[in-house]
Amino acid sequence: MNYQMLLECHAAGTAITKQEAVILDLELESQIASIKVSRTQGCIEVAPDHICKSALVCKDSFWITCFAAVLDQINPVPIGTKARGARVVDELVKNGYVVRD
Repeated sequence: MNYQMLLECHAAGTAITKQEAVILDLELESQIASIKVSRTQGCIEVAPDHICKSALVCKDSFWITCFAAVLDQINPVPIGTKARGARVVDELVKNGYVVRD
């Protein structure tokens, strides 16, 4: 199952298991690496409104932003470690997908 399908299930109220979260964490790392080399990845497309809402991120956010936010919610990183969502935003800014004011 890919991360978009799992996020759809999450938005519909299905819990993501710890085992799925571990697999999703590996997929997120792969997606972060891919945004550095390709501008055509699905993870940098805007996610549907219901996905953004369930991930608790702003409307019109990228799939990868929603993905990271959901993982941060279900499996928080240890104290002192940068959250996945913050890492994703840093990479999006660094690679020119998002501009910070």
